Amino acid sequence: MRATLGRTLALAVTATMLACDPAPFVPGEAVPEPAQALRPVERAPAPPQEAHIVDYRIEAKLDAETHAIDGKLRMTWRNRTRRRVKSLPFHLYMNAFRAEDTAWMREARGSHRGETLEDGEWGWIDVSGVRLLERTAVEEVVGLAELAPESAAELNFAENADPTTMHVELPAALGPGEAVSLEMDFHTQLPPVFARTGYHEDFHMVGQWFPKIGVLEEAAGWRAHTFTLNGEFYADFGDYEVELDVPAEMVVGATGIRVGEKVEGGRKRLSYRAEMVHDFAWVADPNFVEHWGEYEGIRIRQLIFPAFGFSADAHMQAQQAALASMERRFGPYPWSTITIVHVPEGAEGAGGMEYPTLYTTSDVYTPSLPLPPSWFSERVSGVFTSVHEFGHQYFQGMFASNEQAQPWLDEGMNTMSNMLVYLDAYGDPEAPGGADPWIVRILGHELRVSDMASLSLLDSLYDPVDQDASEFRALIPSYGAMVYQKTAALMLTLRNLVGHERFDAAMSTYTERARFRHPRGAWLEDVLVESLGARAPVTSSDSVSRGRAVMLDVRDYLDQALREVSEVDFRILKVTHRPVVGESGWHRDNAGKLVVTDAPDRPKRESAWDDAELEATVVVQRRGDFRVPVELMVEFTDGTRETVTWDGRARTQIFTWPGRRVRFATLDPHRKLWLEGRRLDNTRAADDIADVPSGRGLESQLANVEEALALAAMGVIGP
Repeated sequence: MRATLGRTLALAVTATMLACDPAPFVPGEAVPEPAQALRPVERAPAPPQEAHIVDYRIEAKLDAETHAIDGKLRMTWRNRTRRRVKSLPFHLYMNAFRAEDTAWMREARGSHRGETLEDGEWGWIDVSGVRLLERTAVEEVVGLAELAPESAAELNFAENADPTTMHVELPAALGPGEAVSLEMDFHTQLPPVFARTGYHEDFHMVGQWFPKIGVLEEAAGWRAHTFTLNGEFYADFGDYEVELDVPAEMVVGATGIRVGEKVEGGRKRLSYRAEMVHDFAWVADPNFVEHWGEYEGIRIRQLIFPAFGFSADAHMQAQQAALASMERRFGPYPWSTITIVHVPEGAEGAGGMEYPTLYTTSDVYTPSLPLPPSWFSERVSGVFTSVHEFGHQYFQGMFASNEQAQPWLDEGMNTMSNMLVYLDAYGDPEAPGGADPWIVRILGHELRVSDMASLSLLDSLYDPVDQDASEFRALIPSYGAMVYQKTAALMLTLRNLVGHERFDAAMSTYTERARFRHPRGAWLEDVLVESLGARAPVTSSDSVSRGRAVMLDVRDYLDQALREVSEVDFRILKVTHRPVVGESGWHRDNAGKLVVTDAPDRPKRESAWDDAELEATVVVQRRGDFRVPVELMVEFTDGTRETVTWDGRARTQIFTWPGRRVRFATLDPHRKLWLEGRRLDNTRAADDIADVPSGRGLESQLANVEEALALAAMGVIGP
C-alpha cells in the first residue's frame, strides 16, 4: 500500500501552479504476451512445491452500468499441516464497505485517504451457494475444470459476527495430506472508488473481490482476521485461472498472463492464468492506452490515460531501476509480467496499491512555469509510488508475510527497499553527501532520502512498531510513521552502523529463507543476529574509539527499535576550552618540604593562550531513550579533523583533547542514524572561536525554515 510522500511533496511545492500542457503521448510498440506466467528457471528459481496450497478457477461477468460482478468460483485447498480441520474460513473483504457498523467502517468512520464513502454508496459481496465437489489426497488433485458439478453436495456456510469473514462447514474433518474442492456462487457490488477498490465513471478497479480462504498455520491454526482499517491481506500461494466477461470496448489489465480472448455480441471474454500468487486483481476502462517496456525478459505494460501520458517514461525508468535494485538485493523477480495502472482523476483512492504482478500508481506533477533547476527539482512525485508498489512484489507478493499481525514486515521492509532503490539509482559514494542522494531541491536546499525516513518520526512516537495492525488506532497518528518510516529508518541505520556489505548479505540470507514461505518477524531478527553477530563492531575505518572497539548489541537494538516507544535524539551541550591541569602551587619536594611553583605568565584572555595550555572539551548528551552508538567529529583550528565513536549508552559523555583547540563539533557527521529526526542541535561551535557563529551551528534561522518546509512537505506520509 502506498506511502503518499511523492504526491504530498509535489503538492506542497506546486499548490499554486497550474499543470503544463503535456506533449502528445506516443504509446510505443506492444510487447508480446509471455508464453508462461513464471519466468524460466534459468532466470528465476522455481517456487517450492510445498508452498502450493490453493488453486482458484473463477468466471466473472462485469455489469459496467451497475458496477457489479456475478461470479462462480471453484477452489482446491490442500492441507499441508498436521492439523485436522472441520471448518474452512473465508475472507469477504468487500463487506467492509456494506454498512456503517462493520469493524473497518467503525474505525475509519467512512473516511480513507481523504475520501469519504457516502451513505448509500455501499459495496459488498454476497455468497449465495457453496458446494463440495471433491475430497482426495493432495497427490491425487486433478484440474478444477475436470471436476463434475453434478456430484456436488450443498454445504452449510454463514458470515461471522463481522461480515468480512465467513465459515464453511465440511461434512467430515479434513486430515493432514488431504485436499478439498469447493464451488461457490457470489455477487460483488463495487462501491464508488474507496479504500483501494471500486468504480469511477468508466473506470473499474476490482481488488479483494472474491471469497478467499484463510491461511492454516501449523502452530497457530487458522489465520483469517477481521478486516480493519490498518489491516491488509494474508493468503496462501497457488494458481489462478480466471475468465472475465466485460464490455468489448474495455481495456483490461490483470494479474498473470492473458491466455485467451473471444469477442462476441458487444462483449468479450478474456482468459488469464497466474501461477504461484496469493491474489488476483484486475482493472478495466475503455479509455486506457498502453505503454510498453521490457526488462530481462519481463514484459512491462502501463495502462495510462492520454492526458497523463507525459509521465509514462518516468514511471518506466523507475520500474526498471526498481527491478535492477531489487533483483540484485533480494533475488530474481519470479513472474514474467508486471502491469502498472494509472488511475484517472477522481479515482485517486484506488491509486498506490499492490497486487500480484499488477499495481496502481500516481502520476508525475509538473509546474506550469518553466522553473530553473536551481529553484525546484524533484525525483519523487508519482515515481516513488511506482517504486513502492513494485517493491511489494517482493514484500508481499513473493514473501507473503502476515500483514495483519506484523505490518512492518511488509510495509516497513518494503519502504526500506524503496530507499535502497534510490540509493542505487542516484547515490554517488564518492561525492560529499552523495551516498544519501537528494530527492527534492527547493531554492538550493535539499531534502535527501534519509529525510523521507527521519523527519516523519518527529512527534509521532505513540506506538511500538511491532504490533498487530488492529492495535494502531485512527485517532492516534502513528501507523504510517511507525510501520513505514521507522521500520525503514531502523533497518537503514543498522545497515550504516554494521556496514553495507554485511547487512546486504544478511538480507540475502533472509530472502533465501523467506521466499514463498510466510516469514515472521522473528525469522528476520534471527537472521540479522546470526549474520551480523550478537555483538557487531560499529567503529568505522576513519574513527577511533579511545583504545577500545565500540560494539552494537544487535538483539537489544532490534528490541528497542521494534518493541519500545523510544526516540534517538543526541545533542552537543557544550564545546569549550579550559586550562590544562598545571603544576603551579605548593607541593612537597622529595625531602617532604613544601615548596612553591609559580604559575606561568600568560594573558588573561584564554583565547590568547597557547594551544599547549588548553584542553578542548566537548560534552554530548543522549536526550532520547534509545541507546545506540554515535560518531562525534571535531574540527580543530589547524584544519584537521578527528572522529570518535561513543557507545551512546550513558546519558552524557565528556570528550577532551589536551593541547588542542576545537572550532566546532558535530554528532553523526556521516548521517548514519536515520532514526534521529531532531538534528538541529547536533552541531555546535566552540564558545570562544570568533570565526564560527556561536551557539548551535545548524540551529539558525535558515535551518529552521528548511526543516519546517521539509516537515510541511512530508506531513502526510502513511497508508
